[in-house]
Amino acid sequence: MRPHHRLRGSSLVGAAVGVVGALLFGAPLATAVPTETVFPIPVAGIGVGVTGLLSANHVYMTATTDPDTPGVTRVGPYTGVFVHWRNISTGEGGITYLDNPGGTQVRTGSGTVVAAVTVPDQAGTRVLAFVPGAGAWYVP
Repeated sequence: MRPHHRLRGSSLVGAAVGVVGALLFGAPLATAVPTETVFPIPVAGIGVGVTGLLSANHVYMTATTDPDTPGVTRVGPYTGVFVHWRNISTGEGGITYLDNPGGTQVRTGSGTVVAAVTVPDQAGTRVLAFVPGAGAWYVP
């Protein structure tokens, strides 16, 4: 009986060389892209505006990380809220007030970060009740 493993072995080697050649010379290099995480628990609240009428609203916050800027998170895009964050990998934490409509950069450090979002009283508005938003994400 004739062994067939030589033919199979040489076919596998040829295929592997072809794949490696395509990866090295023909395929584009993979680049890391920013990751956006939407907080699963939105900030929800009821307030009294300048008109004196009740208004209810809810907002989903996002945390965006980019491997090109390790240890940094952009939180937003909404303004006028506080983000209370803690990096559970390093123990570092802080509170950031969001005042930039495009999002605010926070130096959280690399690791797993958890956050809660709270609503302060603002000029002309009185917050009667709110439920803090919350989320978690990984920072490269």
